[in-house]
Amino acid sequence: MTADIASPSSKRLPSKDDGNPLVRKVVCPHCWRTFKPEEVLWVSEHEELVGDPIVKDEPIRFLPTRFTLDGSAIDAREMVCRTLACPECHLVIPRLLLENPITFFSLVGSVGSGKSNFLAAMTWELRRVLARQFAITFADADKESNWALNRYEELLFLPDDPERLTVLEKTRTQGDLYRSVRLNGQEVQVPKPFLFSMHPAAGHPWEKHRRRAGNIVCLYDNAGEHYAVGQDTAVSPVTRHLSKAKVLMFLFDPTQDPRFREKCRPISRDPQVVEPLHTIRQESILSEAAQRVRKHTGLSTYQRHNAPLLVLVAKSDVWAPLVQADLTKEPVLPPAAGSPLSAVDMEHVERVSTLVRQLLLDVSPEIVTTAEDFCEEVLYIPVSALGVSPQKNPEAGGLVVRPKDIHPRWVTVPILYAYARWTQGLIHGAKGK
Repeated sequence: MTADIASPSSKRLPSKDDGNPLVRKVVCPHCWRTFKPEEVLWVSEHEELVGDPIVKDEPIRFLPTRFTLDGSAIDAREMVCRTLACPECHLVIPRLLLENPITFFSLVGSVGSGKSNFLAAMTWELRRVLARQFAITFADADKESNWALNRYEELLFLPDDPERLTVLEKTRTQGDLYRSVRLNGQEVQVPKPFLFSMHPAAGHPWEKHRRRAGNIVCLYDNAGEHYAVGQDTAVSPVTRHLSKAKVLMFLFDPTQDPRFREKCRPISRDPQVVEPLHTIRQESILSEAAQRVRKHTGLSTYQRHNAPLLVLVAKSDVWAPLVQADLTKEPVLPPAAGSPLSAVDMEHVERVSTLVRQLLLDVSPEIVTTAEDFCEEVLYIPVSALGVSPQKNPEAGGLVVRPKDIHPRWVTVPILYAYARWTQGLIHGAKGK
């Protein structure tokens, strides 16, 4: 097959380098406040400067008036400070946020749909695929913020014993993935973001323009309970990143739908199909997300959102025989003549999307109608975070998986396709002829 390939070198860089290494506007990934770089706060270093009014029992944040020659702030006790914080929520942010624009990808899904598994598989595979096939560095922008996701990556993909069964955990509504701050006189819970730096590496046509072409990918792992009706409140605005997202993703779990389970029983012995754990009306989750986006963006009930929606149909290893397509082969084309980089097979992704959409229309039509009533553009992508059926945990209940058997499918496609289709050209795509 020949292909039309738009390479990064043929596309204009995001902006002309004006000598200013800072972005014009910064968006806090914790509270989504937009501010100018010069408004950023610094975190005091001296041990006596503790007791910030917004983040309790932590060093005081301040707007400096004195700096060292290398640009670091000096606190009230003459200590040099190098850590930055948001002027609104006072939570720590990486310096990279002042240098590169941020792109929000919001993931919506029901309780137990496998959001954490998917995020861990996606980020783990992106580290490998982007480096090897696209000459792009995909790395943690904030190790502390990414700690929980890194831990889950290690559980699934870097275990001490790949033969030992690993428990598939669910996201909690409180704990490691959330922070509490005091805003407007009340305690407010905000989500911890997962932040990744994405920029050209050696061999990429834009390698010499790493800063200008760089981008920050921001992801969240909200518990499914946070998408229930009535959970979007002033003291728990943990899903309001939805209104900031450049791309929305909805993870649909077919094994939570009795109609899909019935379809899959002749072709799968997955315990989630044979002995279903629970049934959930997943279109109500997506509908609630749509209402929140409309509320926080000012859209009317009948307006569609202009951000694209990717409906990720999970556990494709279970239901793949129901569509006439090979869902094991990744939609990435090898480098074309004269190019060192691979390309996203856009035509194949879109062709599979049509097939998956038809399957959903046949089995769970309300998912299609809700999605297409919400957003102007919808794409349907099959994904499998594990690539294998889990086992029932004989001791504690729930599900377990053997790490050596994990082989994710299509988990990188949402990010690869999104960057090839809707961003400035850091990743390029191909259309078959």
